Amino acid sequence: MHRFFEKSENLLNDKIILSKDNIKHLNVLRIEENEEFEIVIDGVVFLVKLSERDRDYIDCDIISQKFDENESNITINLYQGLPKSDKLEMIIQKSVELGVNSIIPFESSRTIVKWDAKKEAKKIKRYEEIIESASKQSKRSVFASMNGLISFNQLLEKTKENFTIVAYENRGISLKETIHKNDTSIFNIVIGPEGGFSEDEISQLEEAGAYIVNLGNRILRTETAAIALSSMIQFEAGDINQK
Repeated sequence: MHRFFEKSENLLNDKIILSKDNIKHLNVLRIEENEEFEIVIDGVVFLVKLSERDRDYIDCDIISQKFDENESNITINLYQGLPKSDKLEMIIQKSVELGVNSIIPFESSRTIVKWDAKKEAKKIKRYEEIIESASKQSKRSVFASMNGLISFNQLLEKTKENFTIVAYENRGISLKETIHKNDTSIFNIVIGPEGGFSEDEISQLEEAGAYIVNLGNRILRTETAAIALSSMIQFEAGDINQK
């Protein structure tokens, strides 16, 4: 069944008014009058059917509503060392599918690419479109947030706020044991850029309270590490292993 996301202001009593973007998407899908589909607003899933329609206006009758159970019982914030643009897009897409709640790129000493601050708004818009598409595909009921670039010093401050796991290829403790040390439902995961972390950066992250873990004997690309670590945490503490 097709799924759309709408803003709360488009919910009017027993009807939902579709935004222009959703009207365009609905027309592409050729959804007909009285055909049923889902609209998600603030985590609530509404089963609706097409009611009134013209070229620039569509409203839908609400048939039923429920709170979705597709969201994980844990929160994962992904701090991703800035990779090349196409890799970041893939990381965003796959992380959203795996239930990550926020994606925050950061710059460190071995970051290869540069973030163009003048184009940040345009980039964020593009990344949010990827998040929306991945959320629809994976039947999520909330959007992950996409943040602008932060510095390594800002990352250190974020590390102090929540339980933080850093993937590092040169050394590290058991991931499974580390995951079960967390007595909260929030995980910060930190993945280095394509050039990796320096030993000094790893030491600073440790001093800030992060747990340094090793993901195995093989060296993973930054995009692979982000997906692998998200999956492992969801399996051990989240909802992948619950059914």
